[in-house]
Amino acid sequence: MDKRRIDELGIKYVESLKLYEEYATRIRNLIQDLVELEGVEFYAIEGWAEPPAELLRLLSALEEKDLSGIDLVTIRVLLRFPEDVLRIEEVIRTEFDIDSTRSVPSSGLEDPYRFGYPAVVYILSLSESRSGLREWAKYKDLSFRLELRTMLQEAWATIFPKVNQTVGTLSEKKLTRELVLLAALLEKADQGFLSLRNEIKDEALLIPPSNNLGPKRPESLDAEKLFTNEELYNLFRDDSSLLGRWNAAVLEAGFPAFTPDSDYLRESFEYFCNILRAAGIDTLSEVKKFLSDMETDNKGMRQLRTLHDTFRNNPKWRMDPFSALFLLVLNFRWEYLKDKDLVKLNIKKGSDRISGTD
Repeated sequence: MDKRRIDELGIKYVESLKLYEEYATRIRNLIQDLVELEGVEFYAIEGWAEPPAELLRLLSALEEKDLSGIDLVTIRVLLRFPEDVLRIEEVIRTEFDIDSTRSVPSSGLEDPYRFGYPAVVYILSLSESRSGLREWAKYKDLSFRLELRTMLQEAWATIFPKVNQTVGTLSEKKLTRELVLLAALLEKADQGFLSLRNEIKDEALLIPPSNNLGPKRPESLDAEKLFTNEELYNLFRDDSSLLGRWNAAVLEAGFPAFTPDSDYLRESFEYFCNILRAAGIDTLSEVKKFLSDMETDNKGMRQLRTLHDTFRNNPKWRMDPFSALFLLVLNFRWEYLKDKDLVKLNIKKGSDRISGTD
C-alpha cells in the first residue's frame, strides 16, 4: 500500500480513537462481569485500542486496503487452567456474534501437527439484542479480538517472538524442532496442573472436617494466593476508614477536591488492580504490606505532595483514593514496570486519566 493511503487510514483511525478506547474499556468491563458471573478465577483481564503507531506498522506490513482486516480493539483474558478457557468459550458463544472465518476456537487447536502452543482467539461483535440497547448502540458496527490464554500460553506468546528473532544462526530445522518440544512441554504442564487441581479437589471431599481439632492453618498460607478483584475490593470494604484516609492524604497533598461517581470509582479500582498485578504486587499480603509502607511516616502522602508540586500547573487532576494509590505504585515500583508495555497493560491510559490528558 502506498504511503498516502496509509496516512489516510491512520488519520481516519486517530479521529475515532476516543470511541475505540471507550469501546475497549466497556467491553473489558463486560467480559470481566461475565467471567465473574461464571465463577471462573482469572489472573488478569486487559483491554486496549491499537496504538496509532502500531496501526501504521501493521498497515505497512500487511498491506491492508482498509481497517476492516485489522483488530483495532483487543481484550485478553489470562486464566489459570485450560478447563477455564472452555468454560468462558461457552459464555461468549451465547453473548456475542462470532466471525468464524477469523476465529480460532479450542476445537481448532486439536491438530496434533500444529506449531507452538497458541491460544484461543475469537473475533466478536455485539449481539443484536445488546447493540439494540441505547447505551451500546454507538458500538454496533465495531468488532473486537478476544484472546483466552492460560498463563503458560501467555509465556509462549511473550517469549517465542524474542527467541525466534535472536537465534538466526541455528538451522531452521533445529530451531523448529526445539520450539516444538518446548511448546509440547508447556502444554503438558498446563494439563498437569489441571490434573493436580482436580485430584486435590477430589481428595478434599474425602477428608472429614476437623471440628477445630489441632492447630489452625496460618492465615499467611491463604494470603499467598493471587488476589482476585473481589478479594481486593473486600479488603477495602472491610476497612471502612482506608479510603477515607487516602482521600484525606490527596487533599493534604494539595490536589483539588474531586467527587467521582460510582462508575468512575469502579474504573479507578480496576486500573489500580491492573497496576498492582503488573508491578508484581499480586497477593493480598503484598498489597497489605504496600499499603502499610505507604502510611508509615506519611511516606505515601509525601510522595503525592511531591507529584503535586512537580505538576502544580496542571488544573485537570482527577484524584480519587484509588487513583492516588495507582500513582504511588507507579512511582515506587517504576524499576519493575519501566520495561513493560504500559500501553497494552492499560497503565498509561490509567495515568493519563488521572492527570486529565486522556
